[in-house]
Amino acid sequence: MKFAQILYDKAHWIFEAKEKPDFAPNIILVDITGRNDIQEGWDYNSKTGEFTAPIISEPIPEESQPTIEEKILAENQYQTMLLELNSAGGI
Repeated sequence: MKFAQILYDKAHWIFEAKEKPDFAPNIILVDITGRNDIQEGWDYNSKTGEFTAPIISEPIPEESQPTIEEKILAENQYQTMLLELNSAGGI
């Protein structure tokens, strides 16, 4: 026989045994004999008794940070603009 231990509505541990082990009452075991597609980490719906593969969303791409060269260039441009404004009497 094949069993899945359910923890937090997921197949936490899948194992085989001759009969269903008698673990503590808070440990949920589901007989999955003959259901070889089920894997650890799959979601379990206790109302329907169905397992489904988890939906893994694509990671949100991080905004790229400017390189040190880009930071230096921006600072130089800023300082140049201040100097030009000052020499034109704008400051």
